[in-house]
Amino acid sequence: MARIALAGFLHETNTFSPIPTDYESFAARGAMLSGIYIAEELEQVFRGQNYNNSICGFYNQAEKLGHDVSAIAKIGEAEPSAPMPAKLFQQFLDLITDGITSAIKEKGPFDAVYLDLHGAMVYQPANQGETETIKQVRKVVGNVPIVVSLDLHGNISPEFFECASVLVGYRTYPHIDIYETGVRCATAMDYLLKRKPLYKAYHQLPFLMPGSTLATNKRPSQILYGEIDRIEQDPQVISASVMQGFLESDVPYMGPTVFAYASTQVAAQRAADRLLETALELEGEFRGELPNAQQAVAQAIEIAKTVDKPVILADGQDNPGGGAGSDTVWIMDELVKQGAPESAVALMFDPEAAMMAHQAGEGTVIEMDLGGKLTPGHNPFHGKFEVVKLSEGDFVCTGPMLREMKANLGKMAHLRIGDVHVVVASYRIQIFDQSFMRVVDLDPSKMKILVLKSTNHYRADFEPLCSTIIDVDAPSSLINNPETHDYQNLRDGLRLQGKGRVYKRPVA
Repeated sequence: MARIALAGFLHETNTFSPIPTDYESFAARGAMLSGIYIAEELEQVFRGQNYNNSICGFYNQAEKLGHDVSAIAKIGEAEPSAPMPAKLFQQFLDLITDGITSAIKEKGPFDAVYLDLHGAMVYQPANQGETETIKQVRKVVGNVPIVVSLDLHGNISPEFFECASVLVGYRTYPHIDIYETGVRCATAMDYLLKRKPLYKAYHQLPFLMPGSTLATNKRPSQILYGEIDRIEQDPQVISASVMQGFLESDVPYMGPTVFAYASTQVAAQRAADRLLETALELEGEFRGELPNAQQAVAQAIEIAKTVDKPVILADGQDNPGGGAGSDTVWIMDELVKQGAPESAVALMFDPEAAMMAHQAGEGTVIEMDLGGKLTPGHNPFHGKFEVVKLSEGDFVCTGPMLREMKANLGKMAHLRIGDVHVVVASYRIQIFDQSFMRVVDLDPSKMKILVLKSTNHYRADFEPLCSTIIDVDAPSSLINNPETHDYQNLRDGLRLQGKGRVYKRPVA
């Protein structure tokens, strides 16, 4: 039996986001088990549970394998936002390192460490948070195995790859295998603790992947991720991962990577090479040309006339799950202008509007500015809204990603203007789950058009009820087509999308 320290520190950093990252960003407990958990509370909330969470998966599998797991601290996951202040980053990291130090003093050294990280955390000015986390943890525990679970949107630098013993990424987007990722980490940890040989191989891909191409249940990502299962049929291969990268981090190491671990160097290199080859074969499909809001709404209205299920307009660039404000009104404005049939927009982050609705009460009509407050150069939508339904407090999620987790999005309101419904929330989060709409008595299946402020995660719970999905080019803080964006710090020679323009760093 080995003694394993368990900790987590997660943030997906959007270096273009206008939204600051502060202590409260991490402390707030909105959904997906976000918040700060220390020692006993971490154990009580995560141990023995089957939530779609890596820590739960690791805990259960490691204990099943006979290991003693000590909960240290879990910080996050704050909603994506701007780079973290260096002082705040160190404050949070100290919770982990000080906790490990105290546990060592009390019960002796650890044999290994499991870290639940994201892979795209940046703290000011432009430092990779995960690399520094592993370095400081290793100073405390010494040369023991450190196994890390990662969101598949991580930007994995060569240094980051080298300083961890094993990195294991999610394999689905929407992320419905987060629990299973923790299980895979525990299995890899057990392999290391048995002191079996481990070799690794890594490649940075030479092109970026637009957000609209990343869902793993459709081409081209479906084909690339399917290759992992074939690779792992080789008994020598311990683990293989594909990281899509996070386009909103303007740092030199941003971009997709592939890597593998095996019992021989030949097997590890062969696995990583095969993932690279597959990605290059598919490169031409990783492109991101989309219709604008006016065009997409017009398309949706025509399609809605001929189908019985909702048409989804994916407002992926205003996805708060990537650091956007979740309050742009480009598509909503077009729905009203074009006289769209029964439609819904979710989630609109506007605490001020939610408060006004709660003060007015259900059944009233209020005139207000809605949204358009967080994106520079954007303007709110002004109109008269009926307050259909209000909600506040905890509710239980029902979809594949957040199964049975509690959520609390603060004051919420179901507003209506003509045939356009809007779900307003006071907590900034993307629309993962139908419960985010149903809690204010809005049945998404009854709509003709659904505007969802999410890039791909909505697919897990909403795709089964829709007829068609249209990704929309509606500007906000996220990037769909990297060729159109003004990057300053990427590595020279990187293609900005599949078969796209080659990047050259601006001269200072």
